Amino acid sequence: MRFIPNTTAQKNAMLHDIGVESFDMLIKSVPKRTRLDRQLAIPGSLSEQQLEQHIRTISKQNRDFTSMRPLVGGGVYAHHVPAAVRSLLTREEFWTSYTPYQPEMSQGTLQSMFEAQTHFARLSGMEVVVPSMYDGATAAAEAALMAIRITHKEHIVLAGAIHPFYRRTIRTYLSPHNIRVTETCEEAVAVVHESIRKTSQEDVAAVVVQSPNFLGGIENLDRIAEAVHSIGALLIVCVAEGLSLGLLKSPGESDADILTCDTNSFGLDLNYGGPHNAFLASKRKYMRQMPGRIVGETKDVDGKRVFVMTLRAREQDIRREKATSNICSNHGLNVTAANIYLSLLGTRGLHEMALLNTRAAHYLESKLLMTGRFERVSSYAFFNEFMLRALDGAESANARFLAAGFVPPLALGGFLGDKSFEGVLLFAVTELLYRSDLDCAADVFSR
Repeated sequence: MRFIPNTTAQKNAMLHDIGVESFDMLIKSVPKRTRLDRQLAIPGSLSEQQLEQHIRTISKQNRDFTSMRPLVGGGVYAHHVPAAVRSLLTREEFWTSYTPYQPEMSQGTLQSMFEAQTHFARLSGMEVVVPSMYDGATAAAEAALMAIRITHKEHIVLAGAIHPFYRRTIRTYLSPHNIRVTETCEEAVAVVHESIRKTSQEDVAAVVVQSPNFLGGIENLDRIAEAVHSIGALLIVCVAEGLSLGLLKSPGESDADILTCDTNSFGLDLNYGGPHNAFLASKRKYMRQMPGRIVGETKDVDGKRVFVMTLRAREQDIRREKATSNICSNHGLNVTAANIYLSLLGTRGLHEMALLNTRAAHYLESKLLMTGRFERVSSYAFFNEFMLRALDGAESANARFLAAGFVPPLALGGFLGDKSFEGVLLFAVTELLYRSDLDCAADVFSR
C-alpha cells in the first residue's frame, strides 16, 4: 500500500464529498466510446525486494563519466568533485534554497555566500559580486537587462561565438522589453573587435562576448574592451568554463564592465544540466543596478563579526515594477559547493588544476593531428576545448570514439545546423582524462 497514494476508504470519502456514489457516476459525462474498455497492460505488482532489483538492473544500462571517458563539453564540463565537497554538503544545515532575509537566523548561509563572493571577486578581478544566480545563460540575460538600465539605450550586440543557448536565453529575456538584439558574424574565429568598431550606432547599450567562447577560443578582451568603450557601450563578458579564470587574465583586468560566470566547474556534478549556479560581477559604480543579492560583513551591538544582505532594494519585494530582477530563490547549496571546492584547492591548487586542463587539451590536439585523420579549423588560442575537422566525417569519428569507451565530442554541424561546420568536432578535455586515456583516444585512429 506504500506505493498507492489513496486507499479505498479515502476514495469513497472523496466521492461522498463530491456527491456521487461511485467512480463510474463521476465519469458518466465522458462518452463510453472514448473510455478504455479493458484493464491497462501493466505487469503485476512486485515485492519491495524485487522492485529494488528491477531498478538496479535498469540502472546498469546507463552510461556515465565513470564508465565512459568524456570528450564532450559545449558549456557544461565534467570535473572531479572532491569527496570533502560531497561529504560537507550532506550536512542538513545547508539544505535550503530560501533567501536569507533574517540574518539572525541565517548566519551560516550568509557567511558561506560571503566567502564565495570573495573567491569569485578574486577570480574575476571585479569589484562587486552577486554570488547566486540561476545559471550562466540566465545570468548573461540579467547582465544585458542591467546594461539597459545603466545606459538607457535599447540595443544589445551579441558576439557570434557565444553559446547558442545563451543567445536564445538573452533574446527571450529581452523580448518583452522591445530591445533590439543583433549578432556579429564571427562563428569560426574568436575575434570581434573589428565588427564592433563598425557598429557605431549611438544606441548600443552593451556588447556581449564569451571567453573562452563556445568554440573554445580565448577572446582578446583587452582589444574588445577598447573597441566597445570607443562606441560608448558596456562590455559584458560571459564565462561558461569557470576553471579558466584560474589561468587566464581576469576580465576585470581587461576592463570588462559586467561579468557572468557559470560555477558548474567548482564542485558541482553535471546533474543532467542543472540546477547550476552562476555569479554576476560588475564595477562598483554599477552595483545599484545589479540583480539578485549581495552579502555584506558588519558588526553587531556586541562588536561581533556578522553577515547581512546589503544593497538590496526594498522594491525587490513590494514594488515589483521597480525591481532589478525577478530572482526569488537562492542556489545556496550550490554556492556552498563552490565555496568548499575553491577553499580546498586554494589559489595555487586552482591554478595547477587549470594548467593541467589546458596542457591535456593541447596534448590531445597534437596527438589527434599526428594521426592524419584530423585537421585544424582555426589557429586561435584555446583553454581546454578545441575544434578539429574529422576528414572521414564526424559520424564515423564519433562511432570510433564510442566503441573505444569515450563519450564522443560534440558534432558542431548537426548541433548548430550550419553546413560550414560539417565534420567539425568540439573536444573538451578535463583532469578526468589521464595521459593514457588521451593516448587511447588518439590510438583509435592509428589502427
